[in-house]
Amino acid sequence: MKQNKFLLFPIFLFIAIFLFDKIFFLDKIKSYLKSDFTYIYYETKKELLQILLNDKNTEKKKLLIVLGSSRLLYFDAKDLSDFYPNWDIYNFSSAVTTPAYYLYYLEKILDGKKKPDLILLETDPNQFNENSKVFRGSNLTYSFDLPFVLKYATTFGKDNVSFYLGKTLFGVSKNKPHLDIAYKRFSDPRFIAVAEMGKTTKKFLLDNKGNALSPIENYVEKDFGVLEATSQRTIDWLFSNYKDSEMQYYFFEAILKRISKEKIPLLIVWPQSSLPMQKKLKSSSFVKKWDEKTDRLVKKYNFEILDMDDTDEYYCNSFADGGHISKDCYHPFMRFVMSRYYRKNRRD
Repeated sequence: MKQNKFLLFPIFLFIAIFLFDKIFFLDKIKSYLKSDFTYIYYETKKELLQILLNDKNTEKKKLLIVLGSSRLLYFDAKDLSDFYPNWDIYNFSSAVTTPAYYLYYLEKILDGKKKPDLILLETDPNQFNENSKVFRGSNLTYSFDLPFVLKYATTFGKDNVSFYLGKTLFGVSKNKPHLDIAYKRFSDPRFIAVAEMGKTTKKFLLDNKGNALSPIENYVEKDFGVLEATSQRTIDWLFSNYKDSEMQYYFFEAILKRISKEKIPLLIVWPQSSLPMQKKLKSSSFVKKWDEKTDRLVKKYNFEILDMDDTDEYYCNSFADGGHISKDCYHPFMRFVMSRYYRKNRRD
C-alpha cells in the first residue's frame, strides 16, 4: 500500500505545478513579465464587450461599432460625442487584428442582442498573410474564448487549436517569464510609475468606449525619410514571405455573410497610409491579388471596399509614421464615414 502511494506523487506534483502556474495570469505579475503593454488592448476589449452588452443607452441612440487595428484606434471619444450626439460609438479596434478577430466580436455583439446601425470594418492585405507570426502572438493568444475556437476548430486547424489551448491553460506559456525584464523592473523604483501607465491605458479605454489614448497624441512626422523608413519596417514586419491565408479569407466571408443576413449597413475601409507606404505596397503583386480576391468577395454580398488613399471624399496628409494617420485625421475620417452612411441611408 505504501509503495502505491508513490504512484500518486507525480499526480500531486502536476497539480501543484498547475496551480502555481496560475499566478502568471495575475495582472500584477504580468506587469513585471511582459515586454510591453500591448496585451492590455486585447484583454480590455473583452471587458468593453460586457459594458456594451449591458448598456441600455444604445436602445435610445444609433449604434456604431468600429472593428479595426491600431489604424482606427485613436478616435477622440469627446469629439465623437460632441459632433454625433445621437450615436453611441464603441471601438473594438486593437493593436494588430485579423478577420478572425472581427468575426469574434461581431458574433458576440449580435448574439448578445445588440444590433448596430452601422459597422465600420477595416481591411488590409497584411491581415491575410498566412506566414505572419502576428496572428498567433496577438489574436490567438489574447482575443478568443474556447467556444469560438471550438466552433471554428476545423477552420483554425489543429496546430492553431493546440497553440490556443496551451496559451489558455498555462500562464507560463501565455505570459512567458522574461526573468531579466522582471528583475530590472522589480529593482527599479521608477517601474511603479510605468505600471501605473498600464492601468491608465486600461481605464482610458473603458472610459472612452474603446478609443485609446495616443502615446504620441498630436505628433506629426514631417521627415519624408522617416516616413519611408517606417513604411519599410512595417512591410518587413507584416508582409514578409507573403502567402494567402485561406483561414482568414474564410473568416472574412463569414463576416460579410452574417452582416448581409442581418441587413446591417457596413462600411469597409482600407485605411490611408503615407505616400512611401502606398508606393511600396501597391506595386506588389500580392497586394494586387488580394485586391482582386477581396473585391470579388465583397461584391458577392453587395458591399465594397473603400480605399482611403484613393477617394475624393476624404483627404488628410498628416501621418504619425508610414502606416498610421495622425490624430488630426481622425475627425475628417469619421466625417467621411457618417457622410457615406447618411447618403446611402437617404437613397435606401
